[in-house]
Amino acid sequence: MNAVKRAGPAKEVPAVAPQPGRDLVLVVDDDEQMLKLVKRVLERAGFECVAVGDGREAHEAAVDWRPDIILLDLMLGATTGEEILAELRKDFRTRLIPIVFLTVRSSLKDKVEHLLNGADDYVTKPFIPEELVARLRAVISRATTTRELNPLTGMSGNSDILREITNRLVTRERFAVLYPDIDAFKSYNDHYGFVRGDDVIKTLSTIILEVLEENPSRKHFAGHVGGDDFVILTEPGLAEPVADEITKRFDSAVPALYDLVDRERGWIEYEERSGNKIRADFVSVSIGIVIAEPDSYASAAALSARAAEVKGVAKRMPGSKWVLDRRRPPERHGNSR
Repeated sequence: MNAVKRAGPAKEVPAVAPQPGRDLVLVVDDDEQMLKLVKRVLERAGFECVAVGDGREAHEAAVDWRPDIILLDLMLGATTGEEILAELRKDFRTRLIPIVFLTVRSSLKDKVEHLLNGADDYVTKPFIPEELVARLRAVISRATTTRELNPLTGMSGNSDILREITNRLVTRERFAVLYPDIDAFKSYNDHYGFVRGDDVIKTLSTIILEVLEENPSRKHFAGHVGGDDFVILTEPGLAEPVADEITKRFDSAVPALYDLVDRERGWIEYEERSGNKIRADFVSVSIGIVIAEPDSYASAAALSARAAEVKGVAKRMPGSKWVLDRRRPPERHGNSR
């Protein structure tokens, strides 16, 4: 868990990092008495809490703490819970955190509107403590089991990736697609086993998220297709710097993933099913980059196939590297605008 970067009079934070196994709730409400009441109820129920009294700090606090759930008041003075919800859903770092609205609005129309706007649930004021606790636990449980996250890395999975690409194509946005893939991963898995193979995958996912955070953009999106394949969406001007930094950091991290004897000789040996012993180089990362121009691709599947093709070109080169597709986009079939 990351430490909060700034603390002020409007922000109450735990004196220590949340304990393992205890869900962390970010509570956002500009009513000081309500904030204290909610915090007391949730902590008695076994939650850890970060309390924020200024809606303008909510997004930053969510990024810093990465809570398991956010309890968000709808009316926050200079801003609204719905505006904060929209910000959180646009940020690749916070888009998948479940959000529950805390509201005085109790009409069916209001409740339906909140849910359609992207909230996971709502609790009306004045609330019953047992109901609040039960709803938060139910939302966390649903999010854990039904959100389309890759179970290994916690990143967006296939459905979310395709949905995000489709949305950008439909809105005729110009964006870059990066398709990172780990080279020589099977040989590593065969030599060290799948548990350590998972460590290689998690190493790359961590590097991807760190590089994106250090090159901030509202256009960032990162997902884990599965296995050792990832997808990154970003603005075209950041595609090459991001790819370059990911390859450099991955190469720097790779030696620590190998045993000393393998690290010193610079290769590993593994046995095929046939009994043949094969030498394999260290793992590396190949990244294919495609710039999606407005109206250049008919579907997310077509764009993904092009990115996979470019990644294949990169994989035929030794070591970690990235390749930018400089060809003209393929001709679209069917009606065009």
